[in-house]
This record gives sequence, C-alpha cells and structure tokens, in this order.
Amino acid sequence: MNMLPLHSYLVFLGVYIVAAATPGPAVMAITARALGSGFRAALPMVLGTAVGDMAVLTLSVCGLAVVAQAMGHLFVAVKIAGALYLIYLGYKYWTAPVTELLDKPVDARRGFLAQFALTIGNPKAIAFWVALLPAVVDLRQLNLAVYLQLALACFTLTPLIMAAYAALASRVRGFLTGIKARRRINKGAGVIMVGAGVGVAVS
Repeated sequence: MNMLPLHSYLVFLGVYIVAAATPGPAVMAITARALGSGFRAALPMVLGTAVGDMAVLTLSVCGLAVVAQAMGHLFVAVKIAGALYLIYLGYKYWTAPVTELLDKPVDARRGFLAQFALTIGNPKAIAFWVALLPAVVDLRQLNLAVYLQLALACFTLTPLIMAAYAALASRVRGFLTGIKARRRINKGAGVIMVGAGVGVAVS
C-alpha cells in the first residue's frame, strides 16, 4: 500500500498543528479546568479531545462526513449537551469556595465525555477535515496506510498541544496561591468555561 508522500504529509502536519493550537472552545475548556483544578484534572479532557478528533478524522476518511451532516439533529444534540456541561462547570467554578474547588476530586469520566461530545459535535471540525483531506490526499488512492499516517499525527499532536495549554495554565495557577488570587482564578475559569459553552452552543 502506498503511503502519503513526505511533502504532502508535511503540509498536513503544518496545517493541523496551526489549527489544533489556535485557541477555540476545546482549548478554552481545558485551560479553564487546569486553572481551576490543576494539570491532572485537565488530562481527561485532553484525552477526550484527542479521541473526538480521531472520531471525526475517521468519519471524514471513510467518506461519512456527508452522513454526519445529514444527521444534523443528532450532532446538534451532542453539541448542546457538551455546551451545557461546560456552562455547568463554569457555574461550579464561579460559586464554589476556594478550598472546595481545589480539594474536591474531579469526575474524570464526565470531563472526558464532555470534551469528546464538544469535539465530535463541532461542525467546524468536520468542515476542517473535509476541506483539508482533498488538499493533501488523492482520495482515489486513500488506503489504510494513509489513514494510519493521519491518525498517528492526530492522536500524537492533539494531546501534546492540549496538554501544553493545560501545563501552562496549571503553572500560572501554582504561582498564585493567595486566597484572593485563587478566588479570582476560579471566577476567571468559570467565565472562560461558560464562554466556551455558549460559543459551542451558538456556533
């Protein structure tokens, strides 16, 4: 099986890195979680984003993007569910006492599922893959080897980029240990989380 030519693969990597690193709802949600609860608490959301990206990539490579768009109501429901959970998290960050927010265990499963739902329910993600794939891949020659190349990049780069955002936010949080500063961080994280949820809901 023929693999993707090196120059095409490099073009794909460059475009994908820029797209993944551009702050959007996923980045904002992960940053807000890391600011409020630390780096480890954001890792399930990082994984949820990576798995969601893989799912969207797989749909696109298999030619199911049209089917996904035809199932608009289902994707809207998934998107709204994820957005509502982000808004709920924003409310919790805004209202919870500092000690409770920092010490309370984070539900990793819900964080993962919310981020996964946001990713696969984002029509812009589907549009991105539908636009990018024909630019770097001759779809008539698309095979398992090419898919694995794309999947490897996707599942490697996405968690690295998202984790970098989480680590940076967590490090900033570590320097701000005073009660007032931490309370401001919590409220800021709440605003970001709600903003991400609203942004996803109206997109």
